[in-house]
Amino acid sequence: MTKSATFENLPYYTRKTGISNNANTGKLVLFVFWVIGATSFFTTFIRYSPSHFSNFKLRQQHYQKTASYELGLKNTTLKNLNQTTAIVTDPEKGIENDEKPCDLFEGRWIPDLNGSLYTNWSCPTIPDWKDCPKHGRKDLDYMNWRWKPNRCELPRFNPEIFLSIVRGKKLAFIGDSVARNQMESLLCLLSQGETPRDMYKDSDDRFRTFYFPSHDFTLMVYWVRFLVVAEEIVVNGSATGAFNIHLDKVDNNWDQRLPGLDYAIISDAHWFFRKHYLYEGGKLIGCIYCDEPNVPELGVLFAINKAFGTALKSISDCNGCRKGLLTLLRTFSPAHFENGSWNGGGTCNRISPYTEEQVNFASMEWELRGIQVKAVENIEKKEGKRFEILDITRAMMMRPDGHQGLMKGNQYLKEYSDCVHWCLPGPIDVWNDLLMASDVEKKCVLFKGRWIPDLNGSLYTNWSCPTMLGSKNCRKHGRKDVDYMNWRWKPNECELPRFNPETFLSVVRGKKLGETSKDVYKDSEDGFRTFYFPSHDFTLMVYWVRFLVVAEEKGINGTTKTDVFDIHLDKIDISWAQRLRDLDYAVISDAHWFFRKNYLYEGGRQIGCIYCNEPNVPDLGVPFAVGKAFGSVLEYINDCKECKKGLVTLLRTFSPAHFEHGSWNGGGTCNRTSPYTEEQVNLASTEMELRSVQVKEFEKIKKRKEGKRFEILDITRAMIMRPDGHPDLHWDNQYTKGHSDCVHWCLPGPIDVWNDLLMAVLQKEDGHSTHSSS
Repeated sequence: MTKSATFENLPYYTRKTGISNNANTGKLVLFVFWVIGATSFFTTFIRYSPSHFSNFKLRQQHYQKTASYELGLKNTTLKNLNQTTAIVTDPEKGIENDEKPCDLFEGRWIPDLNGSLYTNWSCPTIPDWKDCPKHGRKDLDYMNWRWKPNRCELPRFNPEIFLSIVRGKKLAFIGDSVARNQMESLLCLLSQGETPRDMYKDSDDRFRTFYFPSHDFTLMVYWVRFLVVAEEIVVNGSATGAFNIHLDKVDNNWDQRLPGLDYAIISDAHWFFRKHYLYEGGKLIGCIYCDEPNVPELGVLFAINKAFGTALKSISDCNGCRKGLLTLLRTFSPAHFENGSWNGGGTCNRISPYTEEQVNFASMEWELRGIQVKAVENIEKKEGKRFEILDITRAMMMRPDGHQGLMKGNQYLKEYSDCVHWCLPGPIDVWNDLLMASDVEKKCVLFKGRWIPDLNGSLYTNWSCPTMLGSKNCRKHGRKDVDYMNWRWKPNECELPRFNPETFLSVVRGKKLGETSKDVYKDSEDGFRTFYFPSHDFTLMVYWVRFLVVAEEKGINGTTKTDVFDIHLDKIDISWAQRLRDLDYAVISDAHWFFRKNYLYEGGRQIGCIYCNEPNVPDLGVPFAVGKAFGSVLEYINDCKECKKGLVTLLRTFSPAHFEHGSWNGGGTCNRTSPYTEEQVNLASTEMELRSVQVKEFEKIKKRKEGKRFEILDITRAMIMRPDGHPDLHWDNQYTKGHSDCVHWCLPGPIDVWNDLLMAVLQKEDGHSTHSSS
């Protein structure tokens, strides 16, 4: 690599110090399911329960402010683009949410002794001159901070999930050597999940290609100085380092490689901070730092604005590019030279981050970021192309401690400090946390998609799970076909990560691999059950209830077992409600018991019935009763004063049955062996109507400005397409022998996707980025 390719100068900046420490404390996580899917969830854990990992406890200290002053903040905002969540989980785009959205890019750095996912020893591709400990850096605290958005948590990068998201895709970093710095960070992070193949390197080591064969994912970097055409000025046969920059002509070195890409991450700026001459339409229009008569000084900001405008327009106009191409503009990465420029004695030897109060938001870096943001806002988007922003400037202005300084192995600049590039591992890794959380997967609605073949099958088998109920073990009871296990749910706009027990236990505040769980409680009827994972201090429970609300079985002619109930739609069933106060998560679901003759009450008075066919008793129907019951339940949870403030309640939507040729006790069967396509499904069915009733109650409770947190696990659409996933006659229920079970689901089987979705939603909800009854 040439000298000019590896280092860009940025001759400014002075900073003041700041010291910060904070405390992370774990908490006991209690998890409860009112679901038939609890068996599937627990089955997956038993097979792949991760091992012990030492708990770290951070020492608590207060922030010490060594400098505080009033700063002017530029009124440059990113409209809607930076108000992101890891994954869109609302079942409809129209669901209203009055909560202020989380801005991943506004926050602070807090201590985190977990450190990086990789080390300078565990990453085989780490460039020598970014390996700061190798070249003499003794302090390591710069690796022990994480970015904390003000209103939420930023998920830690997960290589398995990222690789699942980008399966079959191509991603390219386009820009200067700081763009390459980010690619190198991503390569180290991903190498912890799969070792890549080094596929291509040009003669100058500026264009590189890596391939992850298990995921058919291609990662590239295209090194360019300006994004637009530029010719170096040569005087008396010697290169001067000054360029003629054509602001309206895109550099074909990267532009011609756009076709075939799924993701393009563009960035640039550092090369503009030197003497250059600026052209448009082939004519000289001005310069940067030239100080010549009759040549107007247009400045760095003008040139960068023009260059990004040209680059983004070229992408938008690209006829050969994929319609779904997602372009992310990574905003300016600040340098932190103090006491001089890069070649004038400037250094960067601080060992802790700045607080936000110590950062100058009236600086050129912030102005530059504002120009880049406006360039994205103003671009005309064509043919389905998407443009987003990776707004790292604020976070990185606070990290003067993350550069190489003199501790580098750059053969060309051994006597100079590098305060532009970033140590690996180091603060730059957060760029890829943000990449994964905010942009690559931002537009995906997990609950709309299709089933596609997947011969990888389940994470567990009917032999490897010791807790599998016999009635759900379809293979054991004679089911011969196995194709029902060989499909996976594919959202329309993205990939759904497969369930990962280790990741899930981390999300629920646990720590790593170990033993099987302990079965610690079962009531006399096996309706309430508790399992405990001691290595993770994680408790998993199921509370079996028929209706969620109070219901008394009617006695008729002296018979008490009638299966007909008086349902009080406005009274909560205390058998589960009294256990709510200790929970961190509650997954609620219900509906199937409503599909029979029942009588409905409110305020202690009968208001109607279901299937009663009696004079003067209005048949109000199943959707009415389910809507009322869920409304009461969600109101109760939201108003629960004894409950934890952080309680997250997930409503799992209706799980459809697939009886054909009759009801469960009228000869109905479900012996199909493959999924439906969306075209074969009746989306105007009672199942979808029930789902809509549940979603409506969810929307109403989400509109509350205060209260608990609620999410939705919208499985109905996906499961309507799976008539092949039920036990049918292949089960072992002693009470209903000879009848088909087309309500519950085989294990392993399609129901396992509920926990894939659950993990994705909890990652979004808990900051690491949504089940049946009888």
